[in-house]
Amino acid sequence: MEAYSKPLPQPSALSLPFWEGAKHSEIRVQKCRACGHMEHPPRPLCTACWSPDLEWVSCGLDGEVYSYTVCHWATMKEYKNDTPYIIAIVQLSGGVRLTTNIVGCDPDRISVGLKVKAVFEKVADQFTLIKFRPA
Repeated sequence: MEAYSKPLPQPSALSLPFWEGAKHSEIRVQKCRACGHMEHPPRPLCTACWSPDLEWVSCGLDGEVYSYTVCHWATMKEYKNDTPYIIAIVQLSGGVRLTTNIVGCDPDRISVGLKVKAVFEKVADQFTLIKFRPA
């Protein structure tokens, strides 16, 4: 594997199950056992009912673009050769939203509501990134 030259995630104890899921081609999010609310990013308490009784669950790999921006100018030198690239918020079933990249999509084709499917990019032995491509 070629050395990955872009910034890597810095998992915390709270977010580690999310990143472990990505290594196994899963999207893992928190679900409140008290009220059923799905939570991402991970938190110590449910934002719907304030219960600390959260569990990690796998959710589906399909979603739709909720919002996006096309970056024509990289804000970090490591992304200069990637422009233009798409940063998006993808809504998964259960209402969970992830900030991610859309790959394999011409920037002129991106739109709110576009159906997308997760793809997993192993960038280092310990890290796999979750991205999405048009379904």
